[in-house]
Amino acid sequence: MSNEDHSVVLERHEQMLRSLQKQLDELKAVQREIKVMNETLVKITNEIKHTNASLVSCENRISEIQSAPGRRWETLIISLLSSLLCGAAGYALARLFT
Repeated sequence: MSNEDHSVVLERHEQMLRSLQKQLDELKAVQREIKVMNETLVKITNEIKHTNASLVSCENRISEIQSAPGRRWETLIISLLSSLLCGAAGYALARLFT
């Protein structure tokens, strides 16, 4: 091989190295973007977990609020029945002792 052949081969290798370096730089940029996207995804996942916990808490409160009128009616009915029974017992006792 002559000097000219060596210089041609060397030039090809240098071009190939520049091309590979350019590709490597592009891959590094893509890797940085992927890292940022991964960190963002972790943050979003944490926010979703907190949002889900908050939704469960809200659902529990809504269930309590929805069941409150039913408990009021039960209390009202128990109070009315107790009043009627006490009144009837009082009337019966009054009739018994008079």
